[in-house]
Amino acid sequence: MHDVAELADEREVAHLSTDEVRDALRAMSPAQAAKVEAISRWFSRKCSVPAEDLRQEAFVRLLSGSRRFPRGAEAAVIVSGTIRSLASEEIDAIRAGRRAVLPPPGNGEGMDLPDPAPSPERILGSSRDNARVLAVIENLIADDEELQMLVEGLCDRMRGGQLEELLDVDAKGLATIRKRLRRKLQAAFPGGWEQ
Repeated sequence: MHDVAELADEREVAHLSTDEVRDALRAMSPAQAAKVEAISRWFSRKCSVPAEDLRQEAFVRLLSGSRRFPRGAEAAVIVSGTIRSLASEEIDAIRAGRRAVLPPPGNGEGMDLPDPAPSPERILGSSRDNARVLAVIENLIADDEELQMLVEGLCDRMRGGQLEELLDVDAKGLATIRKRLRRKLQAAFPGGWEQ
């Protein structure tokens, strides 16, 4: 694909220069570009980062040299691997509680997602209703220390790694405890907590 470049002291350069990376990216075929786009859409759903942002950041890292482009490698493979790494970093950040957990981006129509923050009316209403709901929840989980600790952690705005540490479990264990709480709440409030 590319000739091996040599430095003045005869050592091989194992990766492409910025200009060579730019040329390799521009030389991608429409099929390769479509493959990269499909991969970015797939990982976008996994990490809640828009597909366009994943592709853009992959290109930035490759062109800046912070992500190396090995000599002789196929551009679509390297870009796809960079996208996978970016998505993995984002998923790890979410699990560690360093990111707000948001719904996946967009619905394909380019519409903005609704603001997940509660409305002022709901905040005003919840200041009266939360005591009743929390009392019911306390009765539901009175016999389950793990669920009590989970609810306390959630009320203290703990997320991800903080909850795992509080409960002394891994991510899978936390998911199991959350599922147990969700089932109890769904049984207690089949029509939603507001009813």
